[in-house]
Amino acid sequence: MSSRQPLLEAEMLEALGLVSKPVKEKPARNLTYTLVELSVRKKSDSHPYRLECRSRSISTVTAQIEAEKSAREEGLEVLDVIKICQVSD
Repeated sequence: MSSRQPLLEAEMLEALGLVSKPVKEKPARNLTYTLVELSVRKKSDSHPYRLECRSRSISTVTAQIEAEKSAREEGLEVLDVIKICQVSD
């Protein structure tokens, strides 16, 4: 009697010449966004504070418009744009 063990799937593929090459992992994409800092205040309050908004847009003008719109939707009055910069993580 012969004691043959069943072939594993990997062994069968190798015997047929169908071994797949290892897939190289793609490097993780850097997250790039535009950071907009606004000076805002509540309409009923006189004390301004800083509000940071992130935008996935690479356009600084689009990012500023999105940030100002977001602030107004929260009931805030936009006083000034403090800073706009692009950030890569």
